Parts: sequence; structure tokens; C-alpha cells
Amino acid sequence: MAEQTEEEIKKAAQEHVETIAKSVAEKTAEEKANEAVEKSVKDKNLISKEDAEKLTEEAVTKALKDREGEDQKKFDTLSAQVKKMAQTSKVEEKVEKSFNEYLAEAITENADAIRGFKKGSPELSIVLKAVGDMSIANNFPGATPWVQDVRTGLIVNPYNRVWLSDILPGGSSSGNSILYPKENGGEGAPGLWTDKSVDKPQFDYDLSSQAAFFKWIAGYVVVEREMLDDISWLQSYLQAKMLISYKTAENNFILNGSTDANPVTGMLDAATSYNGAFTTAVDRVIDAGWGQIVEETHEFYQPTHTILNPRSAVSLGLNKAGGSGEYDLPNGSVAFSNGKLSVGGLDVVTTTGMAATDFLTFDRNALSYVTRMAPELRMFEDAALAKRNKVMFRIEGRATLAIFNDNALVSGTLQGA
Repeated sequence: MAEQTEEEIKKAAQEHVETIAKSVAEKTAEEKANEAVEKSVKDKNLISKEDAEKLTEEAVTKALKDREGEDQKKFDTLSAQVKKMAQTSKVEEKVEKSFNEYLAEAITENADAIRGFKKGSPELSIVLKAVGDMSIANNFPGATPWVQDVRTGLIVNPYNRVWLSDILPGGSSSGNSILYPKENGGEGAPGLWTDKSVDKPQFDYDLSSQAAFFKWIAGYVVVEREMLDDISWLQSYLQAKMLISYKTAENNFILNGSTDANPVTGMLDAATSYNGAFTTAVDRVIDAGWGQIVEETHEFYQPTHTILNPRSAVSLGLNKAGGSGEYDLPNGSVAFSNGKLSVGGLDVVTTTGMAATDFLTFDRNALSYVTRMAPELRMFEDAALAKRNKVMFRIEGRATLAIFNDNALVSGTLQGA
């Protein structure tokens, strides 16, 4: 192999460096490798092209590693600076607030000026820090697209009252009406069969299909807006008061039904009249249940409740002897404690929808109160109301009543002839 001059070795090495540098796209590595080759040639007095190429590869590798180390060092330095900034200063996060939030902040900051503002004072300007989000959804999270405040989970049993819909077996439906079987008596009955020459006793039940359409129970109240703002408890008071009124209307529907185009028969219209011989109130209530209902339904139904007017319930609970005037509730027949009355083992339910002279004894299992829409309460403030600074509360629900056997309900007067 002919000996190469120093210039030839440097030229060959530089060409090889350019090839490697282009493959890794590192201009800095190329420059550093050229410097390393030039220095090594002078120091080691290289004499072959192969030695120059080997030295070049080593120089490029080292240059790339040095570059990588420098980049990592810069990254570590930058990370340390960012961490230090986070520890020493609070990074302000840009959060888009609602108009109501900005307004609340402005009012709070100017509270002293607002309290001290009097007639004749210079104009008071409250400046918001920013415009804020003016959308309905962000300013009023509970609003519907029609700006209605929907209160869910509101309906409860207030004041520990017992309502007719609470004691009747319930159900729900998604239709416009329900279809149920109505019991209308029957013929014959099972009996002994001792003569094989004749047929066994035949009996049957008379059943018919009965339809009951769902009915709206609804009402609304309009109040002055400032009443809600100035009297903090008024809204909760209205909710409870409206619910009492709704449940009272519900009781009346269960008792009396409806008389529209698709009528629903109420309990009083469906009940059979008391046919016993007793004349006193307690005796008639007990006989209607444990005597008439059991007999007329052939022991299929058993009485569970009696409905009375509140004053009638008090009269029974405060029963007095005719001669001495002492309280003498029939022993074991009437119990009156903590406002709860029981007559002959029947729980008494009171409602103002019942006449003070009447009673209604029944088996709760002979009825079903079916709900299409549970009672809901909504608050409205439409354009017409807003112009007069008023708001409206509306309560409504949909339900119907099914009565499977009229003989399981007995009604009558508390005092006989």
C-alpha cells in the first residue's frame, strides 16, 4: 500500500465524516468530528485511510453523545427553573366564570360603598372584572331550556299524615288507561259429592273488563317575587302547603272519582250500602267490615281500614257513657292513642273529604291506586309574570283508581234509625 500524505488522509477523513454526519443529520457532530480528525492526524501521524475512517467514526459517536448530554443538561436546567417558579409564585389559571359569579365578586368588593349610598350621593359605579359567561346554563345550572326550576325528589309525606294513596296497593303505568278485571259475583259453590249418579257441583265467577283512564290532579299558586327574596322560609312553606293541598285533592279523587267523558269510579260510588241492624257508630263500623264484607265476598276479603271525617274520629275516641258522662270506650273494641284511632282492629284514616255523618269500611287489597306521573312541583317565571315581578308554582300528577270488587267496600251512616 502506497504511503498517503497528510493532506490525503485529512481529505479522505473529511469525506467520510460528511457521509456519517448527513446520515444522522447533525451539523454540530460533523464540525466536531472534523476538528478531532485534524488534531489526531497531527498528534498521531496517521498513515492509512482505514485508520482515518475508524478515528472519524469514533469522533462522530463521541460528538453525538456530547450533544445528547448537552441537550439533557439544558432540559434539566429548564425543568429546575419551572419547578422553582411553581414553588415561589402562583401560576394564574385562566377560568371562565359566569356573569353571576363576577357580579357577586363586584358586589362583595363594593359592599361598604353600597351600604353607605344615600339619596343625593354621587353616582356609584360597580365595575365587573370581566364580562363573564352570560349563558343560561352557566348562570342557572338547574334551569331547563324553558328556564324552569325543576325540583326533583320533593314529594314526601308531610306532617306525618296518612293518606289514602299511601295505604292502597300502588303501581305505575306508561299508558293512557289501565284495563283490569272486575268481580261481579257468580253462581253456585263447591259442595259435597256423594251420589256418583249425578254431576259434581258447578260454580262460576262473573268477571268483566273494566277500563280506568288516568286523570290530572293539578293546581298552581302565583306569589310576589320579593316574598321569596325577603322571607327565606316562604319557598319551603309553599312546597309543603301545596303538597298538603295536592294530597287532599288526591283523597277526594279516590273517594269520589271523576265525572268527565271517561269517568273513574270512586270508592264512595262503588261501595255497597250497610245492611246490618246495629244503630251505634262503633257497632256499625265493625259489623260493616267483619260482618258484611266477609259474608258478601264469601270470606275472600277481610276488612283492613275505615275512613272517617276527623271530627267523627274524635267523637268515637272520646266516647262517653250516656248516664254518668264518663269516657267509656268499648273494652277491646276502640283504641285511641297519639292521635291514632283503631276500631275493632280496623285502622282509621281521616280525611275532610268524608262527611262527618258517614263511614266507609273496606279491604285495601280490593283496590289499586295506579300512578302515570308522580306528583311534581315546578317554579315558573315567564314574560307575563316577570313584567309584574311574580313567580308561579305549579304542582301536578296523573293517576287512576281500580276497584276489583264493590262488595269489599261498605259505606253507611254512623247512627242508625
